Amino acid sequence: MPAMALHLPSVRVKPSRLSNKEEEEASDTHSPSTLKSAINKIPNKIEWRWKWPSYLSWIPANWTWTKVSLSLRCAVAAWVSSVLFIIPAVQIWIGQASFLLLIAAFLSPPVDPFLAVLEREVLIVLLVSITWAWACLGMFLANLARSNPDPSVPVLTALTSNGQYVEAGPSVILATFIFIGTAVLLYLRVHQGPGPYLFATLFSCICLISALTTAALLPFPYYIVGRSILVPLAFHSVISFIASLVLFPESLSTNFTKRLAAVFGPLEKATAIHVTLLRLGPGDNGEEFKDQINVLAGVVSQSEAALGPLAQAARLLPTEVVYSRYSPRDWRPLQDLSRRIAVRANGMMIYFTLIDPTREHFPVTPATTRPGTPSGTGPSSPIGTTPSSPVERYHEPLHHHHLSNLLHLAHLGSRHRHRSHGYHPPVGVFESKRYLDLEAHLWHDPRTEYHTNETHKLLSESCVPLLEECSCATKCLQSWFAGAGSDVSGKLDWNTLTFFVNAKVKRQRREKAKQIRWEERVAQLQSVRNKLLEELDRFQKTSRMNVIKPYTDTLETHPDEPSDYGYDQLPSHRYLFNCYVYQYHLMRFASMLGDLLEHIILLESRPERRHRRVWTPKMQSQSISACFEWLKGAWTFSDGADRGVSAIEAHDGEEEDPDRVQHVDRRRGGDTGSEISDDTRVDEDNMYGMGLPNPKRRDPDTLPPRNAWEGIGNWIYKRVVGITGGNALYAVKAGVLTTLMSLPFFLKGSAQFAYENRFLWGIVMAQLTSARFRGDTTFGFLTRILSTFLGGLVGLCIWYICAPTTGHHATPYALAGIFAFCFPFFFYIRLYIPGPPMRILIFFVTIVLVIGYSYQDQYQQIPSSPGVGWSVAWRRFLLVSCGVFAAFIFSFFPPVFTLRRYQRTSLATTCAELGVIYCAVVSYASDANPAHMHSRALGHSEESGAIVARLIAVRGKLGRLKAGRVNVKYEISLRGQWPEERYRNVFELQVQISYCLSHLLSVIEHLEPAWRAALLTRTRFIDPNFQGDVLAVISMISTALRTGTPLPQVTPSPLIDRFMLKFHGLNVIHKDQEDDYGLPRMLTKSTLEDEQYMMFCVGVSTAFGVVSRLDRLMVAAKEIVGEQYHIHGLGLGHGLVSARGGGVPLGSRTSTRVS
Repeated sequence: MPAMALHLPSVRVKPSRLSNKEEEEASDTHSPSTLKSAINKIPNKIEWRWKWPSYLSWIPANWTWTKVSLSLRCAVAAWVSSVLFIIPAVQIWIGQASFLLLIAAFLSPPVDPFLAVLEREVLIVLLVSITWAWACLGMFLANLARSNPDPSVPVLTALTSNGQYVEAGPSVILATFIFIGTAVLLYLRVHQGPGPYLFATLFSCICLISALTTAALLPFPYYIVGRSILVPLAFHSVISFIASLVLFPESLSTNFTKRLAAVFGPLEKATAIHVTLLRLGPGDNGEEFKDQINVLAGVVSQSEAALGPLAQAARLLPTEVVYSRYSPRDWRPLQDLSRRIAVRANGMMIYFTLIDPTREHFPVTPATTRPGTPSGTGPSSPIGTTPSSPVERYHEPLHHHHLSNLLHLAHLGSRHRHRSHGYHPPVGVFESKRYLDLEAHLWHDPRTEYHTNETHKLLSESCVPLLEECSCATKCLQSWFAGAGSDVSGKLDWNTLTFFVNAKVKRQRREKAKQIRWEERVAQLQSVRNKLLEELDRFQKTSRMNVIKPYTDTLETHPDEPSDYGYDQLPSHRYLFNCYVYQYHLMRFASMLGDLLEHIILLESRPERRHRRVWTPKMQSQSISACFEWLKGAWTFSDGADRGVSAIEAHDGEEEDPDRVQHVDRRRGGDTGSEISDDTRVDEDNMYGMGLPNPKRRDPDTLPPRNAWEGIGNWIYKRVVGITGGNALYAVKAGVLTTLMSLPFFLKGSAQFAYENRFLWGIVMAQLTSARFRGDTTFGFLTRILSTFLGGLVGLCIWYICAPTTGHHATPYALAGIFAFCFPFFFYIRLYIPGPPMRILIFFVTIVLVIGYSYQDQYQQIPSSPGVGWSVAWRRFLLVSCGVFAAFIFSFFPPVFTLRRYQRTSLATTCAELGVIYCAVVSYASDANPAHMHSRALGHSEESGAIVARLIAVRGKLGRLKAGRVNVKYEISLRGQWPEERYRNVFELQVQISYCLSHLLSVIEHLEPAWRAALLTRTRFIDPNFQGDVLAVISMISTALRTGTPLPQVTPSPLIDRFMLKFHGLNVIHKDQEDDYGLPRMLTKSTLEDEQYMMFCVGVSTAFGVVSRLDRLMVAAKEIVGEQYHIHGLGLGHGLVSARGGGVPLGSRTSTRVS
């Protein structure tokens, strides 16, 4: 419980501030003057301070009027449903399942804007209606198979006949319909995941099971049994419509702007932390600097996390009807800008990871130096032996192998240790040895700390003013978006009600006040934007030049004269590249903020946006096509990269195809179990979303069809093989489980017992618990038992409070009063408590189910009534336990799907997709068409938009993969513990690579053609030999993760050695290169000041980040799958591979270094 403390400021006196005389006066309690002064010090308002424990911190965090109003809306809607249920006449008319009014109120509350609620409720009613029709068809066919149909038998008599009318033929037909219907519904649920289909499939399963199991007991088709399910759901849907439209209404546009504000709120904090980090310095306060970096990463991740709900809100915007100043279509361009701004905020963090002395190194590397961007600086040369020019002074040192023996000894010593229990032999020895050599001869700089601190100070001087303006801009944007929703619809206040009194005068006064507010708002936006752009212009022209002063001063200084910064030789280009990385992303961040402000100012200034009006969607030419477009959008809603879910399902995991990246490759054929599905599966029409000549996959077992018959057979084969996919097999397995659990209804000896004791609860709970992956099923098994137990206890308490008498009959007024008191608290917990939503859903559903059945028993005599109070609670708990236990046991039967394999396969798929994106980025940069290069030299294009869409899709799948990782620990395995840390390393590296590719694409978009060509040459991205090694590494990693096959001990990795084949340093063009693309060969001050040169350096650094992370990804993959094909002594200084022995060191065909 939260601790409460009462503080009286008058008593809190510091003794150190009192003299001896004052202490005597304070101690004299009988002094009238002292007592009077003490009374005067007591405040009029007592200060209460609540100290919330960490597990209750979500209560104050969500205690805002916006969120409280949503819980109140849901509570009022649920209370209205409960009133309809409490009224006996209405309850009897609704039917024997009238308690579904209470259950649906908690499962599908009207928490979203009206249009989203409308979509969800329409799907519920539509899908339940279709399921009812399917059940009616099953009853019709089962009746045809009956030997003695008798429609004259009363329903109540048939239901209490001890299974007299149960027959084998109709039971087989009904069981078949249960199997097919369940398989289809659960396939729909697993395919769509959390979203509007989740509860629609749940209620449809209830309708299907209740209708077809009851039909087995009757000697005639009882078609209206589905009405008892559909009618209460229809009442609930109508109540939800009205509640979302009347109670604290919120449009999709308002919801969208609030979620935009949620994106920019963390960015405002992030800019302030950037200022703190720049002023702090990495050398003086190492621990504080590291803590601030961690805080910054958390704040930026909050902004990125807000992009998912933003995408969900944007999906239905074009279909909204709203009375507002702004059209819903006005907001869609802001989504892309916000996403790009969030990515640039992530790019600004790269600098701090580069200079952080405690950041992660290459795996298994014992050295303490930091491999940042490529550097050629070795130990400082003695003063008396400095070369003749600064550029020559910055040379590439010779190779040294003094660290190789340490790694060799560790490798030899591990041969005996790895046989012990629980120990794996080391992997990545070959790569680590190569990196040790690189650290020894290439990255070691004894003055690293000094250079880093000095350049950091210069970077702080140049960037802090612009960061402060960016902070003002993000604050202004967050404030504007938060207030933009107030212009969506009019408020019903006293002025509105008295509008007809002095209407003309009030209208003039209101128009004048509105004009003043509009002018002030536009003036503020223009002022913020002008200051931001002025500071950005100053930064681009003068301020950013601070970081090049050590280099320009050294270039302009005579070799025998020391520079102003005390450098006797040119510092490593690594430090300048690091600063350029930060400056580039800051420039792009500020520029995009300016673009967003300009877009908002244009919205505010447009004449047609000055006054409110009714905005309607663009109507389709044919209503039928419009309906099909909506159905298509609702179906693909949860299959996209930005799979949006309602706020109430935001923390639930998803069950999706691990062999597909959703949204990117919907047209790709095959499924999980297809023999021809692998990580090379591509879109045959358009591989990258670009007009490129594509390689195409082949069926390894057949030649291309030679005629129409072979083409038809090939098509049929692919469709049939697709049925063996993961989702389809899960649906079939769940259908078998449901059918087996329904067997008691189809046997004469157990049919009556199953009906009277509500076996339906166990069947539905088994369906709800059954998940595609065994870990999710185990988690559901444990949480549903606990939630049902606790919910039963709370439900019993509430019921016996309402019905304390001997007969335990509750009065309607007591029940309505308790509901009115409890529902606001229940729904606040229901909506905002952290954790898996299904856990709290089962808790509240059990509460209202115990109360609902107990109260319904007073007015409806149903053969299957479980009783009142305790009788309902223990039956509910027992049947739920049986149902979830059956699902848990059945999850071990084949086909078995484990989260362990799902994680590994999904990481293989995302790795392959990153390879496709990498090829698309390089292809986009190396397009040789001059017209294309000129048209897209400084901006976005359709091709880059396709690449960005794929990157978003990959990050979306990785995000869902991270959310689903929490249940892996619930999978019971006799083989041992899951290597969670190793998989986390692979996941984090892939996320970093995806962001690096985003940054590289941004640089390429803003580089001129000549600089782009120079970038491709320096990074070797147009060298077929190097690209062959890169793509081989990506393909090997993906294939090894997918199949679990060990990787070769010697691979093309490390790629970084080949990446730096020729030493460039600060120069753009290598001295031996023939074509200079019209760019300067020698480093000059004007070159350092050129903005294109800065972007070129950022491109080199970002490409280095991609390649180095691929090397680390190779080692991380080896830690998971292991190694094979060992060659003893290779690369460890033995025999012919020893450089000292006179031989040639073994390496890749492109590993020869040219100075």
